[in-house]
Amino acid sequence: MIKGIYKELGIIVGIFLLGWVAFTLFKWIPDSPELSVSVETEQEIGDLLAQNIKNQYEVVENDTINQAVFEIKKRLLASIGPTDYDYEICVVKQPMPNAFATLGGHIFIFTGIMELTDSPEELAAVLAHEMGHVEERHVVNKIIKEMGINVVFSILTGSDPILVGEIAKATISSSFDRTQESKADEFALKTLENASLSPRHVSTIFRKLKEQHEEPDARLEFLMSHPNINKRIKEALEYVTAEGFEIEPLAIDWEAVKRNL
Repeated sequence: MIKGIYKELGIIVGIFLLGWVAFTLFKWIPDSPELSVSVETEQEIGDLLAQNIKNQYEVVENDTINQAVFEIKKRLLASIGPTDYDYEICVVKQPMPNAFATLGGHIFIFTGIMELTDSPEELAAVLAHEMGHVEERHVVNKIIKEMGINVVFSILTGSDPILVGEIAKATISSSFDRTQESKADEFALKTLENASLSPRHVSTIFRKLKEQHEEPDARLEFLMSHPNINKRIKEALEYVTAEGFEIEPLAIDWEAVKRNL
């Protein structure tokens, strides 16, 4: 009988401890998935993922390119206002025209998409879209939905390099859903307007990507057809800026940047 009491007591204590851990590390939110990690935890995991991704690519170490990206980031962050994320934007040598965000505010730009652009404002449109995914917490929610909450626990407790690598692949290769893409587009349009940059650059970069890839590559997150790419171009073109809106171009020698790619 005593053994039975101890057994039941152990079960109760175990349930309590699991509940305490879940409450401490996670918060309940109304959107799917139901659990989301804290920003601090996301940043910790994001740093691990970012290093893993950097190990897979050749990181561009060029002052002209990195300074240009920094200036674009600075303009966009000023328009966003206070944010929980300490953004790190990394350019890597890769011919595919793509960019993607991973956890904790880490954004990767392929040189291929920079080659495709004709102005720093077009790259700003790409970055604003990726920042939208970060600020709306699409990236972390996608990882939890696709890989499960247990994976997050495993990384926190062991930092298993194989597991980190698998999650890194997931952030690179998988796409966002229709609603998430629409919200990121909306975020980009508003952010560009607030930054005194033309929101129409969103439609410009979409059109260029569409011309290069009539059949969208599943790995091109920025081009994913959820919603339809033509609809996204149309919505960007029809975006109405506030009365008195004035454009202030980015003071960046884009030809010099592209010569250094």
